[in-house]
This record gives sequence, structure tokens and C-alpha cells, in this order.
Amino acid sequence: MELITIGKIINTHGLNGTLKVKSFTDFKEQRYSEGTPLYIVFERDYIPVTVKSHKESKTIDLVTFNEFEHINQVEKFKGCDIVIDKELIHKLDEDEFYYKQIIGLDVYDDKELIGKCIDIRDYPQGEVIVVKTNGKDKLIPFRKEFIKEVNLEDNKLVIIMWEGLI
Repeated sequence: MELITIGKIINTHGLNGTLKVKSFTDFKEQRYSEGTPLYIVFERDYIPVTVKSHKESKTIDLVTFNEFEHINQVEKFKGCDIVIDKELIHKLDEDEFYYKQIIGLDVYDDKELIGKCIDIRDYPQGEVIVVKTNGKDKLIPFRKEFIKEVNLEDNKLVIIMWEGLI
């Protein structure tokens, strides 16, 4: 079984076992729908869980699982990854990517290396990649007007340089 990371537990929320999750997936409604089987990676072990509820709150997701009903049961999971069986995910279109495929790519402006993609943030206006360049984090919209090419084989993302972008 091949597993794909879809989020990281960053904290607890309330007393009923709700977890705050930083998601790495574009398909939150599908990944966290009621009854979806997931796994929590805890101390090199995979703990099977089933989604009970999901709610978005600003930039994080609040997720509860059928297996846990109290904060004392879930506090130990802070910092753990949440993964899903690769068989449960759908095929992507040619111009679609998972966050984990984009994070870590080298970022170029045609020929010159300008930095590395270190994160993707999801805003109401759309996704934005965070590029570490010259020790600073720069935000670039992940839209066809700004992204020329995503080449996973060469570990590279080419942006279209606009004045003032970087």
C-alpha cells in the first residue's frame, strides 16, 4: 500500500478530540468527507482513523475522527502527518498537481535559478507558491499568467517574470 501525505496535525481544538490540520491537498471536501479512511503517522506506526467531521477555519482544517472523543486521546498526535491510501485518490488532469509535487521544486525565470518552492498557501483568490530566494520568502500566484512550466522530471518550475514580481 502506497500512502500520500494530505496534512499535518498542528494542534488540538476544544475538548472533544478535534484536531487542527494544515492541509496539503486541493481536495479537502473529498479527503475529509465523513467516512473517509485515513491514517495518522505516529511513532513510525500507521493508526487507522475514519473521518467523523470536517470544517474549514481560515487557513486550517478542523477534523474529528470516529476513534477519538476527547482531547486527552489526541494531544499526542501534534506534529504527526495524516496520510491516505493512494488507491483512494483520483487521477489528475495534465495541468493539475498535488502540493507535495510542487513543494521542493527549484524555481527558475527562464534560465536562471532564483529559488526553491517551500510552501503553497491557499487564499480565497487562489493558490500562491512561497519561493525562498536570497533568504527571503516571495509569494507568486500559482496561475498560468505567472507559471510558464512545471517539470516534475527535472525538479523545476519556471515562472514568467513580471516587473516587481520578485
